[in-house]
Amino acid sequence: MYVTWLVAFTAILSAQVESAKILGIFWTFGRSHYLTGSTLLKALAASGHEVHVLSTFEDDANIPNFKHELLTGILCPDILNNNASVIAQITEILPMLTNNIEKFWENEAVKRLIDTKPKYDAVISLSFFNDFVLALPHYLEAPTIIYSAMSSNVINNKYVANPNLPYGENMAANAPLNTFFGRLSAASMNMFMSVMEKYILGTMQNIINRRYLPSAPPVQELTENISLVLVNSHFAIESPKPYVPNMIQIGGFHSQKNKKLPEDLQKYLDSAKDGAVLFSMGSVVKVGENIPKEQLDIIMTGLGKLAPIKVLFKSEVKIPTAPKNVLISNWLPQNDILAHPNLKVFISHGGLGSTTEAVAHGVPMLGIPFFADQKSNIASVVKTGFAIGLEHDKMTQESFDSAIRELLTNSTYTAIAKKRSSLLTKQRVKPLENAIWWVEHIIEHKGGEHLRNVGMDLEWYQLYMVDIMLFFLVLISTILIISFFITRWTLRRLINVFARGPKKVKEN
Repeated sequence: MYVTWLVAFTAILSAQVESAKILGIFWTFGRSHYLTGSTLLKALAASGHEVHVLSTFEDDANIPNFKHELLTGILCPDILNNNASVIAQITEILPMLTNNIEKFWENEAVKRLIDTKPKYDAVISLSFFNDFVLALPHYLEAPTIIYSAMSSNVINNKYVANPNLPYGENMAANAPLNTFFGRLSAASMNMFMSVMEKYILGTMQNIINRRYLPSAPPVQELTENISLVLVNSHFAIESPKPYVPNMIQIGGFHSQKNKKLPEDLQKYLDSAKDGAVLFSMGSVVKVGENIPKEQLDIIMTGLGKLAPIKVLFKSEVKIPTAPKNVLISNWLPQNDILAHPNLKVFISHGGLGSTTEAVAHGVPMLGIPFFADQKSNIASVVKTGFAIGLEHDKMTQESFDSAIRELLTNSTYTAIAKKRSSLLTKQRVKPLENAIWWVEHIIEHKGGEHLRNVGMDLEWYQLYMVDIMLFFLVLISTILIISFFITRWTLRRLINVFARGPKKVKEN
């Protein structure tokens, strides 16, 4: 009896010691960003931690230790129908980002945190053009962990001085990255983003932050004090890249635990003996708003030709022209559908969350990207060999039909997808467990100072050795110039000597 009581007491005491208070800040207009990130937050709550989440999307999850508060007022950029360059699109949404900064601080839940200043052991914040929110965890004096729904890139590399390399996937690269112009495009994008974030967006954020939180340090200083960055990527999804110790890949963490399908969808897919196709453009791309009628007609005509293959089609609006083999629904459990053995092809916008789920379940993709990192995500999986990409504004009936037919009939795509699935799912430590371990590691050590690399204390020209290269350039140039003048002087002397000829000797 005593032993039983002691074991129970020890377990309770251990739970109390290990339990931590964690705040999640997900100020984003991308629902998929919250859906993936909330998987980690809910897993932390299930592990015994007390999790308090502020997000811009409803969440009715009934989980012990999990408290959710809705943030309102965020605006979503209207750039999906814009064929401008990525740089032009980002410049266009800057005024909207200014509005979103103000709306964040005006939320009652945020004001309450400022007034009461509760104690948190860690803050997990979503990163996507919202570095101003880092002023809140700094004010609360809690270690900050960044969650990025994208792979490593110029937006999240800055937190831990992870290198911005011109050969990695880049959402602005318009040429192969192993070519000069491809690398030039990627490097130009990185430079533009760095300058824009630091001097334009950063200045805007500093001015507004001090209006609501006068003690807030400059955003540049806040971004230099991040304990850990969790990125939703893996070498099964993207090209292998170098990562510093406090940038952790957790790609696939949200897609490896399948739920049971609703009964109607289960029956529908079970009856698809000839196979099934899933069409889903994620949470930001709207079928009724962002896909023109001409393109929608192409898609519907092409899907109708697939009968008796069945199609699940996610759309927020009804489509009167939908063929009989197409089932329209405004909500579909994407990850769970992809896990069904009868699912043969996934037609997607190419968001990293959707791409990861396709890789996890070994399903070939037809990518129709619209903006941001979607183009580079699709380019990456096309290069890998289990996807075909189409430009949404240049898509024809012939190109759409041909792509679908190729994916359904060429088994090579499925074979490569299954191989990539094996790389992603058969890891030494499951991605979600790895993410939880790292969060708890930061909590245990009260920050990540021991993981901070010296690159964080260097200027950009020192980090990328621009000063060293300039030194050697000047040194080599100096040596060449001196060598040139010495050689020229020597040659002139020799020419003069030989030009005068031998001296005449006087005869007595």
